[in-house]
Amino acid sequence: MKASELIGSQVLDLSGAAMCGTVCDILPSEGLKKIKALEILTESEDDCEKKYVGTLSLVAADKGVVTVRSRDALVMQCPACRSPINLPAYSEKGEPYGRITDVETDEKFNIISLIVHDRAFSPKDILTRSNELIVFRLPGSKTRITKPVRRVPKPLPPESAGGDNAQTVRVTEFRKYPDLIGKTVAEDVTDLNGATIAVRGEKVTDETVERARLKGAIVRLAMSAK
Repeated sequence: MKASELIGSQVLDLSGAAMCGTVCDILPSEGLKKIKALEILTESEDDCEKKYVGTLSLVAADKGVVTVRSRDALVMQCPACRSPINLPAYSEKGEPYGRITDVETDEKFNIISLIVHDRAFSPKDILTRSNELIVFRLPGSKTRITKPVRRVPKPLPPESAGGDNAQTVRVTEFRKYPDLIGKTVAEDVTDLNGATIAVRGEKVTDETVERARLKGAIVRLAMSAK
């Protein structure tokens, strides 16, 4: 089965004996080993919204229809890993292959190959990837990517923190933004999609910094923190 055969399929709700949406994308597992979920555009009398169904919840997938036992299998949560379809693909030497046009799976949704026009690559051929592109090994290549080791500073002993009345601060790897911790947010901070990162008057903590970093809003937080 190919992703192109899944995308555009109608979703059949067995318990309700009704079509309840259309498959609009695939969502793989973190290691691109299998298709973990399908993104569904649901339809109702009032509105359309995106939901997700895990492939383990599917009763069948065939001939333009995927079947779920109940529409309750459709949930709001989205797996973190983005679909590889349409991502630019390159060789480890920087040779552009084009964009990924399809994904081929077996009957259990294990990914067999990633298709780039007339080329097919196994998930084992992936050297590295991000949400922006995928790099494939050349045939016979032994290139390896070594991930940097993060060093977390050890917490200071209590006597070094300023005495008994000193504020307890948790030391984490996010301490590379020490000047933000403890400051007050002057204006509401949101990410590019409008989701709230911090509200006016809130004290900046490690968790605030992490949230801003993950959402690409660390600069906005830094500008607002006073």
